[in-house]
Amino acid sequence: MNLPGFGPEQQQRLYDAHVLVIGAGGLGCPIMQTLAATGVGRITVWDGDTVDLTNIHRQILFGAQDVGRKKVDVAAERLRVLQPDIQVTAVNNRLSPDNFIEALEGIDLLIDGSDTFATKFLAADAAEITGTPLLWGSVLRYRGDIALWYSGPGAPADGVGLRDLYPTQPDADSVPDCATAGVLGVTTSVVGSLMSTEAVKFLAGIGEVHIGRLHMYDALSATIRRFTVTRDPARELATALGTYAEACTVSTEGQLLYDAIRTRQAHALDIREPHERAIADLPFASAHLPLSVIERDPEAVNDALAKYESGDEVVVYCAGGVRSDRFVSEYGALAETLGISLQSLPGGVQRWA
Repeated sequence: MNLPGFGPEQQQRLYDAHVLVIGAGGLGCPIMQTLAATGVGRITVWDGDTVDLTNIHRQILFGAQDVGRKKVDVAAERLRVLQPDIQVTAVNNRLSPDNFIEALEGIDLLIDGSDTFATKFLAADAAEITGTPLLWGSVLRYRGDIALWYSGPGAPADGVGLRDLYPTQPDADSVPDCATAGVLGVTTSVVGSLMSTEAVKFLAGIGEVHIGRLHMYDALSATIRRFTVTRDPARELATALGTYAEACTVSTEGQLLYDAIRTRQAHALDIREPHERAIADLPFASAHLPLSVIERDPEAVNDALAKYESGDEVVVYCAGGVRSDRFVSEYGALAETLGISLQSLPGGVQRWA
């Protein structure tokens, strides 16, 4: 109450607000923790996942004792401890084109803490169709991006949406995910806190809130770069939800490859790093060749492939399929000269372990 421009009216605005958070993960946890402590009166959280031990370093609402429990249930418990009067709606499910529009009824601010392109573009379109302000964020390695998008019914005439910056959903393999590239745990807390700050400013009506202002945070240099995204006058606003391809969609080919290595009809080659194997692995890997070894000694690939016989089929796998795709693309021709067939396992360990 001592803050200039912040008084009972602003606090009441926060308490009256209804926020929907997508994902109780690395971003969702610090966002919900901060908003609940600040006094936001109602939070709805959607997440269909359970707590895993690998979540703990960045998903700060969870502890090791919560492993195996539904994320939304644990999150709701923690938020009620922070603010006993808060209304928390915990939905153990994923948002989809079938339920998203209905889920946004009565929502004052949609906060996207998801980690897939499919969900982010689905959220952007649903927000634009319903005219719901969207606070968007993403993290990878040591970097995080945040922005407030607001377009569609009720938005300012010059309102900006995510598709004004990224018109189309990129291919799932064009950018590595956190399982492939890693993420510094504290980066998610920093970015989540920046998103919470923008949320409080927007909901309470304080400070300067810039729709379409993209903030890019770099943890290693402790800097934030800012860019202003403007409305594309040639872009038509979204009026209906479309098809949003998930990065981990498993094809029939993937099932056949998995069955082949499971039954030993094909060899399995793991190209992940040793620390990744300690977390989860496929029990029938016939060889391991970390990419870091190849970087130090390019001849390691020749040595590894020479151990197979002509006519062998080798299924290469990594955490999610991105690195194995690149490995096959780069060394497939070499394998062919040895009479060996290289194929990448879609989804990697995340899908099949």
